[in-house]
Amino acid sequence: MCRKKDRLPAGAAGKGRHMEYKTFKEEFKQRIEKELGGGITASFLDVEKNNQERYEGLEIKDENNPVLPILRLEELYEGYKGSGSMEQMVSVALGELGRYSEVSVDMVPKTWEEARGRLRSELVHYGWNLESLKNIPHRRFLDFAVAYRVELPVQGEFVGGIRVNSVLMGLWGITERELYETAMENLKNEDYRIQPMSELLGSIFGIMPGMLGGIFGITPELMEDMPKQYVLTNEGNRYGAAGLLRKDILESFAEQSGGNFYILPSSIHELILLPEDFTVNAECLKEMVKEVNQEAVIREEWLSESVYYYDFKEGTLRVA
Repeated sequence: MCRKKDRLPAGAAGKGRHMEYKTFKEEFKQRIEKELGGGITASFLDVEKNNQERYEGLEIKDENNPVLPILRLEELYEGYKGSGSMEQMVSVALGELGRYSEVSVDMVPKTWEEARGRLRSELVHYGWNLESLKNIPHRRFLDFAVAYRVELPVQGEFVGGIRVNSVLMGLWGITERELYETAMENLKNEDYRIQPMSELLGSIFGIMPGMLGGIFGITPELMEDMPKQYVLTNEGNRYGAAGLLRKDILESFAEQSGGNFYILPSSIHELILLPEDFTVNAECLKEMVKEVNQEAVIREEWLSESVYYYDFKEGTLRVA
């Protein structure tokens, strides 16, 4: 299941005219500095994310905690336009900062022994990230790059993380090969699940899978003809597309589903699996992936516009 483009709480539509973006960001900056108190400064920053996606952020500088998140000004402005409330957007931002109040630079592992158990792999599109990959240890896999993240604890759980760069690799005194081998070993121990799309939708909307046809106006006949779709992701649904590197999972699904299957790159967090017997041709699937990327997934979470094919007999994975 693709993650939809995030929308901040909008509330009731605001009345009257809204301030322009430039005015909003200046006032928002002043309000945040006032709310956070002395010793805190905020500054505007141009941020590059995955797939060379850029956004304007507000960086909060606190000498006691240098690992606070960067606030996304465009998203906050859209929320402001929907609610008409600067106070609501300041509250949203303070809540986000509060989530990371216990994270500090001291939590970044200084030694390889500290880091190795927290190392995780992630898949990114190679061609879309050529510039940023110059300073990031990685290796090619199909049309992807396998990169690495090290988890950081947020409120007692390892849900935060930073991407491993050349500086961290040098600090730990290791090679990319050691990063890869360790990440693959850790990947074997991660909890992954494959769930029918109908069950996933049912759990999201709080209804029984068998009721989906009626809820969405789909007749039983059409439900029967729809391709059987499965979602592959990890337990936390974070960077779960790395499951594509788990040969044991792909082989197990092929055995259970009756043979070869296609893999659609839903996002960097999950994949969609389609048994070959239930699908149309690969070209139609590629068009479907492009359409979903454009309409339902934020660009920094795009994984690819290709479709992949697992051949059960040969035990191989390739671009379809």
